Amino acid sequence: MEKARVGIIVDSLNSSKQIFDFIEASKNSNNYEISHLIVQKKDKQENINLLKKSLEYIKKRGLKKFIAAAGFKVIIDLEKIILKRNDKFSNFFKVHSLKKFNLKEIEVQPNISENGIFYSYNQTDLQKIRSLNLNLLIRGGSGILKGEILNLCKNGIISFHHGDNNFYRGGPPGFWEIINKDARTGFIIQRLGNELDNGKVLFKGYFTTHWIYTLNLINLFEKSNIFLHFVIENLTSDTSVINFKNEKQSVGPIYSLPSIYISILYILYTLKNIFIKILNEIFYNNYQWNIAYKFSSDWKNINLSEAKTIPNPPNRYLADPFVVKKDNNHYCFVEDFDKKKKKGFISVYEINEVSCKEIGVALEESFHLSYPFLFSYNKDLYMCPDTHEANEIRLYKCIEFPLKWKFAKTLIKNVSAVDTNIFYKDKRWWLLTNLSNSKLEDHDSQLHIFSSENIFSDKWEAHKKNPVIFDPFFARNAGLIIEDDNFYRVYQKPGFNRYGESLGVAKIEELNEDNYKENSKFEVTPNFFKDIEGTHTYNFSNGLLVLDFLKTSKK
Repeated sequence: MEKARVGIIVDSLNSSKQIFDFIEASKNSNNYEISHLIVQKKDKQENINLLKKSLEYIKKRGLKKFIAAAGFKVIIDLEKIILKRNDKFSNFFKVHSLKKFNLKEIEVQPNISENGIFYSYNQTDLQKIRSLNLNLLIRGGSGILKGEILNLCKNGIISFHHGDNNFYRGGPPGFWEIINKDARTGFIIQRLGNELDNGKVLFKGYFTTHWIYTLNLINLFEKSNIFLHFVIENLTSDTSVINFKNEKQSVGPIYSLPSIYISILYILYTLKNIFIKILNEIFYNNYQWNIAYKFSSDWKNINLSEAKTIPNPPNRYLADPFVVKKDNNHYCFVEDFDKKKKKGFISVYEINEVSCKEIGVALEESFHLSYPFLFSYNKDLYMCPDTHEANEIRLYKCIEFPLKWKFAKTLIKNVSAVDTNIFYKDKRWWLLTNLSNSKLEDHDSQLHIFSSENIFSDKWEAHKKNPVIFDPFFARNAGLIIEDDNFYRVYQKPGFNRYGESLGVAKIEELNEDNYKENSKFEVTPNFFKDIEGTHTYNFSNGLLVLDFLKTSKK
């Protein structure tokens, strides 16, 4: 099959890491190829000195905008200096040459509006592009494109917008979410239209917001970039079915470069956060998870303030509780985190109406373990803990309850996945997990589903709509409750600059090989005990509710 031809509009052959990585990813496609680079030539300004460039900017956009741009550039440059020292982020700032790919090039010269924002093309350049017989174009350069260029290719022009288009129009991308203390930062991939910010949305997702701007920008660009390849792969497939998102028209303000006042506020806010983190280290403020439990017949309507707590052992803390009943006794399996080793293992506590006691260690590996999800099959008890440091999803079988377990099976290899739920429904096994697609790990944003007819299968089929949820407000698993053949998925929810701030419970309304739908029933906020700051796991079985909570204390 002949591959679809795709062109990328760029400003030069010296490109950002995002365009370079996308072209690299496209080489693995069976459906499309990057056939051409359309290079936008502008009036040559290489020999114009800084003063002339500044005067030109002031002429086009005014002195106020110039001062705002200069102040914002100072912020970016200072943060770059710091982050470039970290190998994890240094590559983001480098210029990447597209000459490596030996792609065909054509040059065009856009007509640029007086304010430097809108770009259109003359008929000669349009004919150049038309003659390439491209299936679609990707906007990888400057300017808001207008005119006939938008309809030149079968699939139009595809572009990123790094922001939730319902609330964050304009830019800078990923900045105003920090100023507004929004816990999530969004992005869309859209087919451009003639109306500003009203293109057809092909894909939408969110990531948790980082409180340092440049880090938020890196996370947003790096983590969203891989989905451009997925969208183009779908658009150019013979079996492609384009599902445009039903987006309401944006009504919020159009953001632009922050004023000097806002930039100063941001700098002061960042310095304050750094100062607080240093003070926390000096004065030994200790953020640690704890576990609470309560016996009840109704897990949906319960007074959590009456729950009892399991005391944390010395130099350890407990989190991620899961409960099972055996021989009239309740046993709570937990992540047991050793602060000195900086690693978790799985411990067991026996709980009854009058007491709670530690039984011992159920499972320990050379890598970190947490989230000990439990389920029964053929009268045997199995555990699927979080083993993402091993880069796989692993299954363990109980040999002698509750402390003897053995490794049973690797369900999925070569995957960075956390907090996996497994259950049997409608003659299939369903595996719901939180994957990270990026080298910059992020397990909070995406819920993926896999299924198999056999729990011990070597091949789990990915759901057609993965990720079925792409939003840190709902994606990350926090437990599973089964009641009267109904399945309730618990999800955790972050706050701004806060992991695991609250949780919610959603009923799974539809789950099959084609669709996934859930409906949120209620949420739990960290107000059931005094001076707590988070809660992120919630489970119930046979009359016992268990959950965890975050509290600050002295070491």
